[in-house]
Amino acid sequence: MASPADAFDRRNLLTYLSLLFGVGAIAAAAGGRASLAGFAIAVAVIADTFDGRFARRFGSDPRRSALGVQLDSLADAIAFGIAPPLCSALLFYEGVDAMTTASWSIVFVHAACAITRLASFNVNAAAETPGHFVGIPVPLAALIWSTALLVQPSAAATAGLLLVTAAAMVLPIRVPRPTGMGLVLFTCWPVGVALWHLAR
Repeated sequence: MASPADAFDRRNLLTYLSLLFGVGAIAAAAGGRASLAGFAIAVAVIADTFDGRFARRFGSDPRRSALGVQLDSLADAIAFGIAPPLCSALLFYEGVDAMTTASWSIVFVHAACAITRLASFNVNAAAETPGHFVGIPVPLAALIWSTALLVQPSAAATAGLLLVTAAAMVLPIRVPRPTGMGLVLFTCWPVGVALWHLAR
């Protein structure tokens, strides 16, 4: 049986890195630094994109692999399910004390859809159509938010985007799984967004 200590195996380094940047995005938003928050989420997406491939470089111990899958989902729930809507609320309402019931509701809805998507994927991964995701992946929803942040959307537009991406995570939408050159092109998206935020 895998123990909690096994989670600190080097194979999970990118998963923890993704979580670190997700938490960093919340800290940046709490300080009113929108570009830094957007940058952190984009970097978290890059780390998450390759964490599975990175982990497989260190062997295929079934127990450690299973633990890594659960760890990845929990990290995704925080970095991509909670961080983007919470960052938006912190940025638009200038702190937790100023957040409204509506803003907290959006945080909840987005987080609930994210963990539902992650749990469904873990249970149904073997049955999903090869080469496709069902519902947009949680990191993709976060990347869309980070990209939109580049144009400094209004509070209403951001709320609408969060609700749309939340719904897209749980609707039966078929999304191609990037591989080969498609993966390279996809990776250019968060890299470009991260650099753009950094340059602002």
